[in-house]
Amino acid sequence: MPAMPVRKSRDFPQDNANPNYGEGCYRRRIGLKAGPGHVVGELEDDCHGFRLRLEHDGAKVTGITGETPRIPMNTCSGALRPLRELIGLPLNMPAPEIVGSVDPRSNCTHLYDLALLAMAHVGWDKPSRIYDVVVDDQPGGGRPARAEVFLDGESMVRWEVCWTSIVTPAELRGKPIMQGFSAWANQHFHGLEKEAAFVLSKGIFVGMSRRYDMSKIGGMPALYQASMMGVCYSYSEGVVERAVRLSGSVRDFSRHPEQLLKFT
Repeated sequence: MPAMPVRKSRDFPQDNANPNYGEGCYRRRIGLKAGPGHVVGELEDDCHGFRLRLEHDGAKVTGITGETPRIPMNTCSGALRPLRELIGLPLNMPAPEIVGSVDPRSNCTHLYDLALLAMAHVGWDKPSRIYDVVVDDQPGGGRPARAEVFLDGESMVRWEVCWTSIVTPAELRGKPIMQGFSAWANQHFHGLEKEAAFVLSKGIFVGMSRRYDMSKIGGMPALYQASMMGVCYSYSEGVVERAVRLSGSVRDFSRHPEQLLKFT
């Protein structure tokens, strides 16, 4: 098979810095609500707005449908199709085994994570839960910023981070938040704290997009971003060739967390 064509990467324009970065924070809210034979999961942050319905028979996944009210690329809605590969998997299957069975890189990262949270939610005694992620803009100069995740209003995990490494707490100093995160986090955390830590790590990753003025890259073909090739559905072969960055899809919830999950 011929190699996937990749244009010379320009990633983001050099003059693309967000002039308001440093004055706010990144926010993500995830809602999980169980009903008879199903779980509804919702996710919204600066860049994304997703909703899915995972159906089950009490033991395994029997169906998945979803909506994509707000997406960063014109191709992201198509990621609902590969998500159906989760159908038939046991609800109590450990996340590392799910990842080994259904490749997250062929899926939308955020829909995939939301589906795994919905699978895990079937086993909890509370019918509904809400995760809130807050990542303060990093001030620069090597100074750390707060990154925290709440579950139903209660702080579950709080770190001080500098770029992609943890600064505090002291026992986690230097631990990576991106590549290599799963290797140590699966050993260090357990139960809901582990789930919350993974939710927070994904929020930190997406929150870095606040450094850029995304309004300047509307219409930019995904093929220009060589560093992203193969990381998710929209950057996979057969999709990336027609993927284009959408304009007007970014929101700033720094001062308006109450608007999250309203998909306006």
